[in-house]
Amino acid sequence: MAYPFVESPHVNRTGGRQIDLLVIHTMEMDEKGETAENCASGSATRAPRSRPTTASTRTRSSSASATRTLPWAAPGANSDGIQLEHAGRAKQSGRDWSDAYSTAMLDRSAALAADLCATYKIPVVWLYAADLVAGKRGITTHDAVSKAFKRGSHWDPGTGFPVERYLALIRQKLGKVPAAPKTLKDDPPVLRMGSEGWQVKRLQKLLRQRNLFPEPALIDGDFGEITETAVRMFQELHDLNADGIVGPMTWQALVRSEVAATVGGRAMAPA
Repeated sequence: MAYPFVESPHVNRTGGRQIDLLVIHTMEMDEKGETAENCASGSATRAPRSRPTTASTRTRSSSASATRTLPWAAPGANSDGIQLEHAGRAKQSGRDWSDAYSTAMLDRSAALAADLCATYKIPVVWLYAADLVAGKRGITTHDAVSKAFKRGSHWDPGTGFPVERYLALIRQKLGKVPAAPKTLKDDPPVLRMGSEGWQVKRLQKLLRQRNLFPEPALIDGDFGEITETAVRMFQELHDLNADGIVGPMTWQALVRSEVAATVGGRAMAPA
């Protein structure tokens, strides 16, 4: 897929770079038809502050725009990452990411991401801060990079970014839908407010082990407001869409996340 290109005058030339990451960003600019062009031209003309900025490939439809940028956009993931900028802001909710503009933009972005994953053999897996520290390859966010390497405070694309939908689009563009990693003994169902049963009990136990499900609350298999609040807290802590719905990404993150340490019988948050 061909994209127009605008180059910044502030470029560090390099050859043979190993690309391991796609890093998702928001431009912190309003969703408009020319946002990608404005973002790219702005980075191409303004003087650098502390690090050079390599400009972007722009992708846009009649209603949506995104850009591909190269280093230096996310300190800690610049040398081995390609940055994907999206029109919009980190404060957007899940509903905001589902409007017509964002839907068209994410479809275009997923097509670009699929091309990059194929070109650089990047696996279509979502990486958290701990995964970045461990040197894993995949797709991540500016927020996760900031948390992993402590060299910035940016938290885009925000907790409302539709991770599962975006990854599904990328896999669709690649023409394949690989099976999700089997991190649990069986495939748990999607749980939400009103769900009941032993899978909800399992969820509540996992949340309590992570010091998020309060001790007075009963592990009763009833997905009510207390459980939903705990789920949202967990999702916010792990760069997930904080919608209170426990889908595949939230289940995987629960299983992979650290269990809170216990001191004197009382749960303590991991350091």
